[in-house]
Amino acid sequence: MNSELRPLTYDDLLVMPDDGYRREVIGGELKANATPPRDHQEVVSNLCWILQRFLRPTGLGRVFTHPIDLCLGRHDIVQPDLIVIGAERLDIYESEGFIEAPPDIVVEVLSPQTRGIDLIRKSALYARTSVPEYWVADPFRRQLGVFILQAAEYARAEPDADGWLASPKFAGLRVDPAEVFSGLD
Repeated sequence: MNSELRPLTYDDLLVMPDDGYRREVIGGELKANATPPRDHQEVVSNLCWILQRFLRPTGLGRVFTHPIDLCLGRHDIVQPDLIVIGAERLDIYESEGFIEAPPDIVVEVLSPQTRGIDLIRKSALYARTSVPEYWVADPFRRQLGVFILQAAEYARAEPDADGWLASPKFAGLRVDPAEVFSGLD
């Protein structure tokens, strides 16, 4: 049987088996990862709680956890750990469970198997598709980076005098990195 290799699309992802792997397509190439470790999940939960605690009462936006298919191009479909969408743009999250526009904040929590993809390939993808803020949490190094899109590249936001990081998109949203990593062994 002669088959021709081609870049994968969202339609290809939809017909793949539900076998516990988290599948993404970046540049038409399949990336499949097993369930992340506990520290990863703990950090995702902490960040979700921190973001919800700010966003719900203010009404400025909503935070959503994976799995959400973020379709940033025909051959670029990813599942970030968390996404934040401003209240005025909530309609970009389709009722079918996918998003086809850049959210206001994308959060990735690093795992050993996704570290390189998150820091290099996804960072480039998010910048190329105009995601305004890219947050990266590293449970192993206990570091949180907030990156702001400036001239098609991300620049690291500097912490304030208290060591907290702020979101330019959502006025008043400040995060204490120590709270992000609380509960880790």
